[in-house]
Amino acid sequence: MGYFIKKYAKDDLLPNLARIIEEGTSFESVPCAPVDTPTNWATLMSGASPSVHGVISFTTHMPGEEATYGQSVRRTQHSSFSKAEFLWTTLERSGFRPAVVNYPVGWPPQIRNGFVVGGLTPGGDVWRVSKPKIFSTAPPIPLSNDIKGVQPSYSPLIVHKEGENLWFDVRMDYLDVVLGFRGTHKDGKIDHVRMAIEGVQEEIRLDKDGWSPWITVPSSEGGTVFKVKVYTWGLRPEVGLYITQGFKTKGWAYPAGLDDHISGTAGPYVEGLDTPFVSDDPKRPYGPSNLDAELVLEHAEMHAGWFPRVASQLCGEGEADAFVLHYHLIDSINHTYLGLLSKEHPAFDEGVAAKVEGIYQKAYRVVDRMVGELMKVAGDATIVLTSDHAALPTWKYVSVEAALVRAGLMKYERMGNGTSKVDIAQSQVFPYHDPLHIWINLKGREPKGIVNQGDYDSVVDSTIDALYSIRDPDKGNRVVKLAVRKDRARPNGKASERMGDIWFFLEPGYSNWNGTIGSLRFDEVEDSRLEHEVVSGYDVAGHHTTFLPTETMGDFTNNSFTVMRGRGIRKGAVARASPRLMDVAPTVAHMMDVEAPRDSEGEIIYDIFE
Repeated sequence: MGYFIKKYAKDDLLPNLARIIEEGTSFESVPCAPVDTPTNWATLMSGASPSVHGVISFTTHMPGEEATYGQSVRRTQHSSFSKAEFLWTTLERSGFRPAVVNYPVGWPPQIRNGFVVGGLTPGGDVWRVSKPKIFSTAPPIPLSNDIKGVQPSYSPLIVHKEGENLWFDVRMDYLDVVLGFRGTHKDGKIDHVRMAIEGVQEEIRLDKDGWSPWITVPSSEGGTVFKVKVYTWGLRPEVGLYITQGFKTKGWAYPAGLDDHISGTAGPYVEGLDTPFVSDDPKRPYGPSNLDAELVLEHAEMHAGWFPRVASQLCGEGEADAFVLHYHLIDSINHTYLGLLSKEHPAFDEGVAAKVEGIYQKAYRVVDRMVGELMKVAGDATIVLTSDHAALPTWKYVSVEAALVRAGLMKYERMGNGTSKVDIAQSQVFPYHDPLHIWINLKGREPKGIVNQGDYDSVVDSTIDALYSIRDPDKGNRVVKLAVRKDRARPNGKASERMGDIWFFLEPGYSNWNGTIGSLRFDEVEDSRLEHEVVSGYDVAGHHTTFLPTETMGDFTNNSFTVMRGRGIRKGAVARASPRLMDVAPTVAHMMDVEAPRDSEGEIIYDIFE
């Protein structure tokens, strides 16, 4: 977010970012709607709008499919789902040898004379063998944000003590391995710990912060790599063991054999290490962090240090001459903490805000240090650092389903177990939450369509009326800022059939996500979700998908922020008013003296050039 970069750069906390800005330029740009990760990382790399590239949020519905099918298919993160060409393909065609690392929509590889390392979506599970785990002597303390927080799931841990000595064993059934720990404790803190893996003679020493090195064990998936940390969280729990997600050691890099080479020199690829989230739900990749901020930032430091090592390897030994990477820490921090910096938040507290400000400073400094190391690799090369979007504070959850049921546009059946299941055959519309699109259950297009073509307009109008009728019970204000018909937005790209009949956006402060995957699905919902249209919910403190691309709230904005230096850029240049995120790709292509990506709709930002 531009607000934080400008603020911390001014305070001399971000020397590397400040240097790029001083040597080149920086500007805010308008992302595409829906304002989310897959959509805008695809736009950023193609210069195309969503109706052209077709990468529309996380759970796109396709006409002709069962209404609920698209909610559970993570296809939009695959590069092959895009109908637009990406910049790395353009570069390869022009003689460059690109390396694409951890980039959403970057996998499977589209290039042949380059390198691709992972890249589906933050916390993607294609190469993940196991979720993060906590074993502890008592329940972990909930997220320390001084308001309602999500408590991590954990398994009980029995620790044996004799004098200053302690020992405990952990059986990781999901990896079929036993870890044995032996150490000492003093004054309530663990003093020294050694770790042994069952069947392996050599002991592993943990570093001063309690972390092990990367551990590789055999598994049903081949080799699985993970780290562990022994820690104390005050008196509750007295002793805890945190285990990162387990990741496959092979299969995540192109060309063949590159995975072994990277693991041996830079370290293993662990997608989503910068967005840790401990949950028993295997379908939940990550969410607002439910781990202590210091532990999250330790993850972030480990991950941030990995990218420059990979860049050094691929741009040196591998001779890549274009390096593209994605790093996701700030989005996770925004979802977890952003609202606590807003005086409009019902739980705002000066002391809490000061603590959260400290977390933001540390997070941005992690990014800045990573950028500094990358600059050493890059030398005088062109450097572009950009976000796909930012975020706004949130503290209330909106149930669109409740409003549509009240208006008689949707029907649910009570299951008797606290949940209700949608009856598509009796519903005139159905909503998708990633993106915020509503589809008319139209005959001839939807398998269980019940709306005649002649009734289409009236159902669209009734749905928009229902959306605008949602009111905050505390203040009485309308919570939907804009609802628009697709045919009036006039998307005319080759992928426009993937866009819903109605698009809508919420006012700042409101979200369609309460931190759970269930809140983003309409097929089976909690009964209470059909009873209340707006409720307070503090687990998600910041969001972006629900808002207009240009939305602002106080110091915060949904706009992306870009800094760049390089060939032809005028020092201290000012970009024209409101460039678009889709302008970045053709501008970078111009700097590298190649054509813009084939389907680009963006414009070169000529103002920044000499």
